[in-house]
Amino acid sequence: MKHRILSLALAGALLAMLTACGGGDGAEEDGATSASAAPIGVAVEVSTAERGMMATENTLSGQVIADKSVAVVPLAQGTVSGLSVEVGDTVEEGQLLFTIDTSTVTAGYGALSTSYAATQEMTDQAIKNAEIGIENAQLALDNAQTNLYNTQQLFLIGAASQMELDAAMDAVTQATYGVEQAQNGLAQAQASQKSSLAQIQSSMSSMGAQAQNGKVKAPCGGLVTSVSVVNGGVGGGGAAMMIAEGGRTRVSVSVSESIYGQLRVGDTASVLVPSISPEPYTAQIASIDIAANPQTSLYEVKLYTPEGQDYPIGSFADVTFYSDRRDDVVNIPTEAILTSGSEKFVYTVDASGGTATRVTVSTGLVGERTTEITSGLTGGERIVVKGQSYLEDGAAVRVVSEG
Repeated sequence: MKHRILSLALAGALLAMLTACGGGDGAEEDGATSASAAPIGVAVEVSTAERGMMATENTLSGQVIADKSVAVVPLAQGTVSGLSVEVGDTVEEGQLLFTIDTSTVTAGYGALSTSYAATQEMTDQAIKNAEIGIENAQLALDNAQTNLYNTQQLFLIGAASQMELDAAMDAVTQATYGVEQAQNGLAQAQASQKSSLAQIQSSMSSMGAQAQNGKVKAPCGGLVTSVSVVNGGVGGGGAAMMIAEGGRTRVSVSVSESIYGQLRVGDTASVLVPSISPEPYTAQIASIDIAANPQTSLYEVKLYTPEGQDYPIGSFADVTFYSDRRDDVVNIPTEAILTSGSEKFVYTVDASGGTATRVTVSTGLVGERTTEITSGLTGGERIVVKGQSYLEDGAAVRVVSEG
C-alpha cells in the first residue's frame, strides 16, 4: 500500500514538472513574438536642408504716420474765429479753415524796422573795421617783404647773419598769415551782416503778410490729423493743424546705428499692423533719415503701406527688417543643431531612413527659426530636428514625421 502511494506521488510530481516546462516554453515564444513586433530605432522627425536667400532678422515697433504731413501755419497772429473742422475731417485745397484777427500783430512792425536799421549800421561798421584790418595786414606784409629783401642782400655780402635772415623770413610768413586772417574776418563780417539782416527782413515780410492774410485756407487736400487752435483762442506763431496730404500713409520706425548701416531704400521688410490684419505684408523702405534724432540717437525709417488700404494714422506696427542678405545659402532649422564644446553638429538620416550620421557643421547667419550652414552640408540632406539628443553616430532611427 505504501509502495502504491509513493508511486502515485512520484507520478504526480513528474506531471507537474512537465506542465511547468511546457508553460515556460510558451512564455518564451510569446516574448520572442512581442520583441519581433516592437519598432526598431529611435523615433525622430526630420526636415530637409534647403538652399535659398537668408538674412538677419530684426523686429522693431513702429507707427502708422501720414505719408506727407502738411502744417497749416497761419500767416497772421490773433484771435481765431470761424473754425469748423475737426480731426478726421477731409478738406479740399483752398478750403477756408478759420480766420484770424490781424490787428494785434502790426504793432511790432515799427520795432522790426528800427532793429533792421540798427543792425545795418552796426554790421556796416564791422565790415569797415575788417577792411581796415586787411589794409593794415597788407602793409605789414609789404614791410616784412622789404625787410627780407634787404636782409638777403646784406647776407650775401656778409653784413647779416643767418639768424637775422631766418628772422626776416619768419616775419614774412607771419605777415602772410595775418593777411589771410584779416580776409577771413572780412568774409565773416559780411556773412554775419547778410544773415542778420535776412532774419529781420524775413520777420518783417512775415509780419506784413500776417497783416494781409487773416483768412487761413487749406494748403492741400487731405485728412485733418491734428488741430491745435480753438475759436476764441490765439492762433499764429506755429502750426494750427496738420493735414495728411491725399490721406496717404507710411509706417515709421526708429532704428539704431547698428541696424541703420545695413538698410537701403528699396529693401523689403515685413510689416504687421494688428489693428488692420493678423497677417503681415511685405513693404519696401521708402526713405531713411541721414541724421539721427538728437534726443534718441535713432534714425527714422519710413515704409510704404499697400495702395487701396486705409491704415489709421497712429496705429502701431511690428516691422521686421532683413539685413546681411545672402543668396543661395544652406539653411536648416536652428533646433536641429547640437553643440559639444566648440563643435557644432547635426544628425542626418540616410535615404532608407534607418541610420543616423553625425555631421560636424559651421554656422553663419541666425534667423528667427533657421540658421545658415557654411560648411558640412550642401543642401537636400534630411536633418533630424526632433529626437537628435538621443542619438549617436550610426544609431538606428525610424522617421515618424518629415517636414
